[in-house]
Amino acid sequence: MGRYSVKRYKTKRRTRDLDLIYNDLSSKDSIMRLKNQPLDETKAGLGQYYCIECAKYFENQESLDRHSKGKVHKRRAKDLKQRPYTNLESEAASGVNMLKFMESVEKYKALEQFKEQNKQEFDELKDQKKDTLDAIITGIPSEEAGKDDKPIVPEGEVEMSDN
Repeated sequence: MGRYSVKRYKTKRRTRDLDLIYNDLSSKDSIMRLKNQPLDETKAGLGQYYCIECAKYFENQESLDRHSKGKVHKRRAKDLKQRPYTNLESEAASGVNMLKFMESVEKYKALEQFKEQNKQEFDELKDQKKDTLDAIITGIPSEEAGKDDKPIVPEGEVEMSDN
C-alpha cells in the first residue's frame, strides 16, 4: 500500500450524486421522510439536522443554517434546478430507446409543472427548522422548558439554597 495507491480514490469527501438527490426532491413525501428521520446515534445531530440538497447531516440547527448560507450549498442547489443527465438520454442521442426517452420527458414535464404549482409548499418543507436536541429527545419545546425558574433536582439529591 504505497502512497499513490491510497491517493488514487478520492472517497473521503464523496457526496451523493445529483441524480439521486434530484429524486429525493421530487415529492413532498420523500422530503418529509428525510427532514423527519427517527433518532439515530450513528449520525451527526442524531440524524435530525439534514440538508437534502447536499445529503449531509449537521450537529445542530445553527450549523445547518450556516451551511445553507454558504457557497457550496448554493452551488449544489443551483445544479439541482436542472434535470440531471441520464443514461436514457445518452441512448436517445444515439438513436436507441427513443420511445422510452420521450415517455421520461413527458413525466419530467409533468413533475416540473407540479413542482412549480406547489413551489411554496416544497420550499416550506425544505426550509423547515427544528428545535434543539434536548427538546427533541424530551418532547418538550425549548420555549416551555425555560418557563420553570426552579432547577430540576435529581432524586436523592438535596437542593442547595442561597441563604
